[in-house]
Amino acid sequence: MRPMLLPWYIVLIISVPQTFLIAKTGFQLFNLHLSCSRALMLSLIVGVAAVSARELPLPFGFHTIILIIFSVFLAVVITGHNLWHCFIPIATGTLILGMLEGTLLPIFLKITANTTDSLALNPWLNILYFLPLGIIMGSFYFLTKKFNYVIFDLSIDGTDGIAQK
Repeated sequence: MRPMLLPWYIVLIISVPQTFLIAKTGFQLFNLHLSCSRALMLSLIVGVAAVSARELPLPFGFHTIILIIFSVFLAVVITGHNLWHCFIPIATGTLILGMLEGTLLPIFLKITANTTDSLALNPWLNILYFLPLGIIMGSFYFLTKKFNYVIFDLSIDGTDGIAQK
């Protein structure tokens, strides 16, 4: 079944910050440098692609998979890291945000007495529900940066490309 279309501006308002947080958090967790300007460039391009991807008549979930794959390949081009050094952080950042959404969205829907159909019928609800998720994800990123928390150091093999220069 094709998802109900959201207005392009809602997709961009949510997709750009989500992608930025996914990339910055994921790269931080694997000790790979990603400047804010490169993360913003990645996020803006993926945000525009998200609008197009949502137009595709694909089953639920395939749009997200397409955007993850596109994000990984775009990160390779933008950062100069190899494919695996972009896939692992993007996948990890996506999993963290997905876990937050999967945990908190049902709670937000229950508190506000809305359904998932309400999200398509009232697009501003998507922004309202994203705000706490974005704040939590942003706080998580800043804490990992502040305490230099790294899951696994992918920068030690010296193949992390131009991003370290």
